Amino acid sequence: MSQHGHAKRTGRTLSDKVIDAHTCDPGDTGLYREIRIDALLGHDATIALLVDEFERRGLTIWDRDRVIFTNDHFSPPATIERADISNKFLRFARERNVTHLMLDRGICHQLLVESPLCKPGSLIVGADSHTVMAGGIGACATGMGSTDILYALATGTTWMRRPTTVRVRFHGALGPHCNGRDVVLELLRLLGESGAQYRSLEFHDLADTPIAQDDRFAISNMAVELGAKFGVFVPDKVTAAYCAQRDGHHPTLVAPDPDARYERTLDIDLTALTPRIAKPWSPANVVPVAEADTRPVSVAFLGSCSSGRLTDLRDAAAEVAGRSVHPRVRFVVIPASVQVFQQALAAGYVTTLTEAGAVIDHSSCGPCGGIDKGVLGADDVCVSTSNRNFRGRMGHWASRTYLASARTVARAALAGHIGPDLYANDQDTAGSSTT
Repeated sequence: MSQHGHAKRTGRTLSDKVIDAHTCDPGDTGLYREIRIDALLGHDATIALLVDEFERRGLTIWDRDRVIFTNDHFSPPATIERADISNKFLRFARERNVTHLMLDRGICHQLLVESPLCKPGSLIVGADSHTVMAGGIGACATGMGSTDILYALATGTTWMRRPTTVRVRFHGALGPHCNGRDVVLELLRLLGESGAQYRSLEFHDLADTPIAQDDRFAISNMAVELGAKFGVFVPDKVTAAYCAQRDGHHPTLVAPDPDARYERTLDIDLTALTPRIAKPWSPANVVPVAEADTRPVSVAFLGSCSSGRLTDLRDAAAEVAGRSVHPRVRFVVIPASVQVFQQALAAGYVTTLTEAGAVIDHSSCGPCGGIDKGVLGADDVCVSTSNRNFRGRMGHWASRTYLASARTVARAALAGHIGPDLYANDQDTAGSSTT
């Protein structure tokens, strides 16, 4: 029996349930559906691309209260061209009285999960591929191109092909030197860049110690590097606690049916996982740090939508406390949002990092996309918590970027290099995490 044609009778995955709940025509059981959206996310660099066409057609925003617009790529603008793009975006948002216009408050994906609009079971589209990060709290969220976003912005609907689902189950417990970044890098090692192409990755946290919320965001964020349409955690008590702390609400937790059908199941033993690093030129070119070649670095970057959260700054501060960044290294730290920055200030992490020699920059995308605040030159070698290390991604095409966790980035900043010795005294192994 077809999962797509008779979803309600055969047992539904989490994404099946969310899509069914948002279908415009309840009688439509086809593979392609017109669906209602709960929220739309946009930022300066991509929304500016649709402004002229939106205005030429005389369109209006379907619901200005469900739109989150942020200026995160050019915040503040570093060139005249980017200032003009930013101003065009801001004019468009202000003229339409967009309720949630967040001016210079941080990276759009972090601001999305800080918003009550982002709930378990919601369906969200965004004008950026890493919108998928909202799956960290059980939302089915995905990025789309500017043309699709224009349609969704005007109608509150979009067309979507139902993805098949790969179930990923986490067991054991993360060790003291690993976090969500190491988990998703391991998934990239196992599956490759297209290993979940147009799939929904449905994450089941069966760990002895539940995966922390910040780590869930890191895992969901880079699900798109695997090609996934959604990267969604089955919401649980961790989700409920996060939402309650964020806005005082206790959300309804949507779960897959017990007889849900999956394309395949992947089991990950967190206990066996060790720190991972992705070598140029692919996020999937992953090896254990213990097996990485020793290479000097000139830049260490902690930030981006895939990291830069409070626990990342906490881990980095713990590593550098009372020590100094290597004199060859520029250590750039960019909190993912102003809220994260303020929390890090209150906790003392900012003081610890700056005393060690780190540079703290305004919450924005920064060097992740080669925009500003630490762009790489031809001779730079960077170890970064960003999500992509393609050639030229963070600056000059000849620069080289290695992807790792905040803890690994901080250790490399102190040592002045990457290599097996970063964790040599911690008795980590280089074993596989699959079961």
